Amino acid sequence: MEKLWTTSEVARHLNINETDVEQLIRDGKLIGYKLGGKFLRFRPEQVEGLKGLVKPRAQGTVEPQVPVEALPHRVRDLLYFYDFYILSFVLLVGLILYFIASG
Repeated sequence: MEKLWTTSEVARHLNINETDVEQLIRDGKLIGYKLGGKFLRFRPEQVEGLKGLVKPRAQGTVEPQVPVEALPHRVRDLLYFYDFYILSFVLLVGLILYFIASG
């Protein structure tokens, strides 16, 4: 399974703002995959195709330092995408502990 990029990863790779990424989506130059009503994921090969077509930010501009992804957002994504595996692991560990305790 290939890793899909977030909006912030696309913006960093193309050296543009996240609002510019959203504009590329509206213009139809970039296809985003919706999860939870937002454009959250993009295919890396599509982003690579835009690399020469997108004008990067001017060097003199300074953007406010915002964390790429806050910890609660990352935890929510982890639980959303891997909930089956986490639940399976917890149940498996519970069964193993039960069998060990029951002897």
